[in-house]
Amino acid sequence: MILPLKDIIDLDFLLGLDEDPENMDTNAIASRDRDIFRQIKDGDRLGDAGLIAGWLEYRRLVFFQKTENGGPGVKLPGALFESFYAWIARGIFACGLAAGGMGAYSFLAYHGSRPVNVTLFVAVFILFPALLCLAAALVGFHQFRSGPAGSGWAGGLHRLSMRLFIDKFMGRLQKWAGPVQKHFPKFSTDAGELLHLDTRSFRSILFWPVFIVLSLGALGFSTGALGGTFFRIMVTDLAFGWQSTLLTSGESVHRLVTWMAFPWSWAMPDIFVPTLEQIEGSRIVLKEGLAGLASEHLAAWWPFLCMGLLVYALIPRIVLVGLAHAAKALALSRFDLSRPRYQRLIMRMRTPRMGMDIKETGGSRAEFRAPLPRPEPVPVVEKDNGSVGMPQSVATLNTPEPKAAPEPESRPPVVSDEPRVKNNRPEALVLGSARGFEENDMEQIRVGLEQQFGIHVAATVGIHYDFDEDRDRIAAHVKELGQGPLIVLQEVWQPPIRGLLYYFVQIREMFSDYPLWIVMIQTMDQDEKDVVPSDVNFQVWKSAVNQLNDPLMVIERWVSP
Repeated sequence: MILPLKDIIDLDFLLGLDEDPENMDTNAIASRDRDIFRQIKDGDRLGDAGLIAGWLEYRRLVFFQKTENGGPGVKLPGALFESFYAWIARGIFACGLAAGGMGAYSFLAYHGSRPVNVTLFVAVFILFPALLCLAAALVGFHQFRSGPAGSGWAGGLHRLSMRLFIDKFMGRLQKWAGPVQKHFPKFSTDAGELLHLDTRSFRSILFWPVFIVLSLGALGFSTGALGGTFFRIMVTDLAFGWQSTLLTSGESVHRLVTWMAFPWSWAMPDIFVPTLEQIEGSRIVLKEGLAGLASEHLAAWWPFLCMGLLVYALIPRIVLVGLAHAAKALALSRFDLSRPRYQRLIMRMRTPRMGMDIKETGGSRAEFRAPLPRPEPVPVVEKDNGSVGMPQSVATLNTPEPKAAPEPESRPPVVSDEPRVKNNRPEALVLGSARGFEENDMEQIRVGLEQQFGIHVAATVGIHYDFDEDRDRIAAHVKELGQGPLIVLQEVWQPPIRGLLYYFVQIREMFSDYPLWIVMIQTMDQDEKDVVPSDVNFQVWKSAVNQLNDPLMVIERWVSP
């Protein structure tokens, strides 16, 4: 199952509400998520994506019931983003369509004194869009291979596009939201959280919507240019000519035109490819003017120009937009649900909880009575068949045996509370202070990480926070690691100084294929390692790690199950 982008945005938003320090109740959230799991049909057979989809469906239904923002037309950030994106895509395509149509219509203005310059038209409306399409294809291919963490010019262009789209556009949209809400009460105030979402975890997916929008603008420009050109040809008697200081012979121009017309020269070459005679007859010589040029030669260029627009500018953009949509779907299918905050949600849903329901019957409280004397133990008599008699409880010792056992009451089926162990759990390499590992119970750390994040601790490495000293030990264990993460247990009271942050950056550069989870704990030598979200030190660490702008480096906190 593939989660759409709006579901991922809503998931991030709703999990952010659960992690709000003012409203956070760990036990209540765990009980709620377990109850949601029980209400999902065949929940014990679903994968992570299916469980998250069911959780989202339930949370969407109850979100507005518990807030004051309910009402028709109200949207969560995911649906709001989808609406904004659809309008932005239509607007940019319409702007490109108008710009291309008006540009081509104005460029082909002919007043009878000077023909339209074919060379300039080919350069502006055919070659330049083709080069832009090729550059966009290279950027998209680089993004498809390396992802958002890629370095180089394509990675820089990706970060620039994200900054323009997320920071600039969304920041401007936030300023517009206040006045708009006064006139449109259905606009949700909580949907404004969309503008403040931490998009680092799904920027690999956000790249493709931005890429598609920009490609739609270029597609609209080429479509408008083709439409404006064809409209000019239908309503105006145009004359096309060429002139060049470098190309002085008609044969050289004919060879260049024939080479450009290769993709369509097999279909009606007499119409869509100018002949040598037509090319020589449409050459403009400044001192001679138009008197010696034939009208049929001057009008022979328009089929070639229209086919050039179609083949080199329009069709490649259509193909590029289609490939971008496919890459977006593939990026959604590869979205990493093994991140700590998502795995913590999955573990809360799948982990059974012990509870007791007390029902009020309305009866009177029983009077206090002294406890009955403890009866003498009944001697056990061994029978021939080897069965052992089980001692009866005190309350049922003197109770006569019933004649017939009553029929069991019919109860609705419930989800089994037997914990299910995933066979495909990712393996993780845990890094921590060497001294702290020596003084702690490693089994407790293993079990705690497995219960929180659903991972299997493959190995632990004691580190001294000196990369030259720790590199070889880490590399020796990473060779045996699959696609699981590297987990660093970091004490939250230590400030995020530049040396520690640089140490984490070195690990990411050395092992770039593995995500790095920094799990904050109180201290290594304490049994109580929990870190609350309101911890000031945790907030400082979170801000410092986020400023590193590495989507594969995430910070989490230790939460005991």
